[in-house]
Amino acid sequence: MVMSKEKLSQMISRELLQMIESGKYPPGSKLPTEMELANQFGVSRIPIREALSVLRAAGVINSRQGGGSFVEENNGPNIFGNIHIEKDDAEIISHLFEMRKIMEPEAAYLAALRRTPEHLERMREALRWLEEEMADDSKIGMEADMEFHRSMIQATLNPIMIQAMESLSSLYERALQITLLPNLGLKQKRKAVYQEHQNILHAIEMEEPELAKIQCIIHLKNAEKKLDLFF
Repeated sequence: MVMSKEKLSQMISRELLQMIESGKYPPGSKLPTEMELANQFGVSRIPIREALSVLRAAGVINSRQGGGSFVEENNGPNIFGNIHIEKDDAEIISHLFEMRKIMEPEAAYLAALRRTPEHLERMREALRWLEEEMADDSKIGMEADMEFHRSMIQATLNPIMIQAMESLSSLYERALQITLLPNLGLKQKRKAVYQEHQNILHAIEMEEPELAKIQCIIHLKNAEKKLDLFF
């Protein structure tokens, strides 16, 4: 199968990012020239130039006077959080859903066991916010939806899960925009999304970890189906 230039550049940008995160190209170091990268990846300079543009726009690298691309000095270990996800980048959104399907059902399970009254109130507030957003046909409810999932994961009291959620927040937001947008103006579908969140919260409130896990799996499967409308 012939890979398009766009797809090829996305693959190269991801591989370069992995090299930067692994320390092969540490902060402040100069990347190989476009020609050297083209030889390294076995491609022309066009997809290399496009891949570097993506990393530059994400704030991962910069160009300096005199030529060349350099890794930003202030990049932390979670560079992926800075990447802007294009609407047609189906692969990375799919990868995000794979991670969410592993982490979030378990998070719902743990939240049902560990949540405090404060956690429950924060989740209820997020759900009320989501209900208000869903009643307004001009809003998709992305921020409220994000807050619900964030508060659920915080209720796990698991610092690794919480950090993973925060590190991937920009990817979460982009995925939520994509999965919620098809429901704009469709009251029944918006009501269904709200109900799915309500079911998760109810199970957590009732301290039913297995039920919370199942309700979260149902919600994520329904959200993932909407990706087909875009990709």
